[in-house]
Amino acid sequence: MSVWFNRLIKVGWLTGTSMADIGSHSIHVQSKKWWDRSALGMPTKEGLTLGPVDILYCHLHRGMKLPSSNWFEDILEIRPTIISECLVDQALRSPGNKVVWYDHFDDISHEHSKNSTALRWDSNKHPSKFSPDAEVRWFHSRTEFDASDLLNWSDEVNQSGRIAEVMVVDDDLDVVCYRVKEIDPSGVFDSTRHDKENSIKIDSGTSWSKGEQLNNQHPSFLNGVLLDEHHSDLPVYSEGSMVYEDLLERRLFVKSGFKYGVRWRAYENGSYDGHAPWLVCHPDAIPTNWISACQGSRLASGVSKTMLLPIIDGTRIRYLAVLRPPSNSRWNSVRR
Repeated sequence: MSVWFNRLIKVGWLTGTSMADIGSHSIHVQSKKWWDRSALGMPTKEGLTLGPVDILYCHLHRGMKLPSSNWFEDILEIRPTIISECLVDQALRSPGNKVVWYDHFDDISHEHSKNSTALRWDSNKHPSKFSPDAEVRWFHSRTEFDASDLLNWSDEVNQSGRIAEVMVVDDDLDVVCYRVKEIDPSGVFDSTRHDKENSIKIDSGTSWSKGEQLNNQHPSFLNGVLLDEHHSDLPVYSEGSMVYEDLLERRLFVKSGFKYGVRWRAYENGSYDGHAPWLVCHPDAIPTNWISACQGSRLASGVSKTMLLPIIDGTRIRYLAVLRPPSNSRWNSVRR
């Protein structure tokens, strides 16, 4: 019965109610209801196959004994991510969601991204009847933040009609849920170009250019406008200038985002009376780990905006957003 090389445990359906230990890595219980009710494990002809995450969940929440006294230490040596995966699993299942982990991906018929670590179904759905509602990845809060990888993964997941969910585990073993997706911002503002070659350089890379202030696009002072290093009709060379130029081509009204801790804020039109839906990070300031990524997401959410992280993909600029889910879809687990 042992399939330890696959890090799986076979659990048979017996007529009795007791659990029989038949080896250091295998157990028998009467537990078909675990799959039927909660999508725990994976049914087979011989019984129910539980992966390591399933076993820990059943141990903590279904009263099942571990296969042996040293099972947890053994699996921790082989799979050092098991504690975080267990915490993520509990956060996802707590509201009633159904979850299938990558241990069982070879045994399910649902297609999925190769980078996903779990599939999630809403509480009123079951894997045997419905396609997943979301594909899940998890990270530790100090893990490197790879915006390009997340952008490509979220596009793949979203194209299948599913939500791309990210679960972040912190040093206190708390779990927080986010969503990632590509955003395609656009507006209706017509920008004005200025000849920076004839301007006078002042401090902090800024130049003063004599000319009339139009459209509130640039700050003005004494019959001239102030231009930073990206406000120019000269060829674009830096990554920051490429992003700024792209925002203008998308007909967005771009202003300083300093008050929000980012380089730019972007309006759909040139009126300050309107709401600036987007905060745009400078390419040089893209988050390096999930701590800073979540900080930016929460800051933007707190002022009813979306933080956009620009990613230069050849000649194209794409924008990734790390979003807080709706209040009824925040799969958070807080340990106090």
